[in-house]
Amino acid sequence: MKRCRFSLYATLACLRLALLFGIVPSIADAMSYQACQQFYRQATSVVDSKRVFSLQYNGKSYLLAYSKTPLSSSKIIKRDIFLGLYLFSGSTPLSYRIKPIDSYANSLSLAGVSATEAVNGVVVSGGRGIFDLAKFSKPLPKDSVISNICFQVYGFYAYDNYFVPKPLIDRFLSSKGGIYGDIGVRIIESSQDSQNLAQKNPANPKSTQSPTKSSPKSIIVEQIDIFFPNNPFLPRDKIVSINGESIKSSVDFEWKVANLTPNSTAKIAIVRNGKAQTLEVKVLHRQGGGLLSDTFLERFGVWLDSNLVIRSMKTPLPFNLSLLSEGDQLLWIDKTPIKRGDGFWHLRELLMRAWLNGNIELLILHEGVEAFVRSQMR
Repeated sequence: MKRCRFSLYATLACLRLALLFGIVPSIADAMSYQACQQFYRQATSVVDSKRVFSLQYNGKSYLLAYSKTPLSSSKIIKRDIFLGLYLFSGSTPLSYRIKPIDSYANSLSLAGVSATEAVNGVVVSGGRGIFDLAKFSKPLPKDSVISNICFQVYGFYAYDNYFVPKPLIDRFLSSKGGIYGDIGVRIIESSQDSQNLAQKNPANPKSTQSPTKSSPKSIIVEQIDIFFPNNPFLPRDKIVSINGESIKSSVDFEWKVANLTPNSTAKIAIVRNGKAQTLEVKVLHRQGGGLLSDTFLERFGVWLDSNLVIRSMKTPLPFNLSLLSEGDQLLWIDKTPIKRGDGFWHLRELLMRAWLNGNIELLILHEGVEAFVRSQMR
């Protein structure tokens, strides 16, 4: 087809004619990206210094933005602090159709297109979990959309190689956007062989072997939220189903739990020590994960930075843990130094072990002085 390289009016006219005859200007077909860049200028905008993208959802257009750091604007009408997604009021002349990253999309040569740049590449990872962004094969132009047809995109720029895919956008724009259910556990996906190894060495569940394709997969409770009220789970419980729906994978578990309604009661079928049983759990709002820290302390409004320093504390912790205060740095728990840089996995693990033992001894740095905090845990 002829290249759409003219004024904005002519470009849009070209798009309309192409649609009428069943031909669309694609990135792979074009010698330049002028048509798609013209469309981009009409389907995005800048609101309070932030680039927003107009996307179609259920027949309407919505202005969305992504930010790893919290945004503040009078035009923000909805936010998801776990994902960093924001919904703005307003509109643009055009909007994008959003498509899923399926097998067909994975076969395409795509491009990250902004108003001034375009980078060719492919999707490396589609993003599967509730907090997982999709990944492009090359660094994306800032504030770009990922596309192969001017009016159709597979997501929009987050940072570096990463972009926000359709499942996260759809959930955010639904009634569940920004709300995540929690049942008080963090899980691993394990083969039967690695589950057996974990049971033999519960102090080091990370030592399990990788599941093989021939091994049946199980969803195993790796860590329990010790501050979750009336938490009925124990480490190494095998989760079979939620409200009668079987669990097929760790990703399936994440989405099913996230979509549970807070304050409802969920029936969780498990296997514990070889015996099947059903637990009833009151679903609560998830407090940590995604862009937020995930220490289990968030339930008290306690937020730690990457150096394990308490940066915020809204509610005193239970027992003698109430002696902790803002500015304290956690050094070790029960004589075990707390590892950093693992998404707080080791901190959660040590807290859980202390809870199972019934007591905890913390070494902290308080106003430059090392101090011990000893407390019962239940």
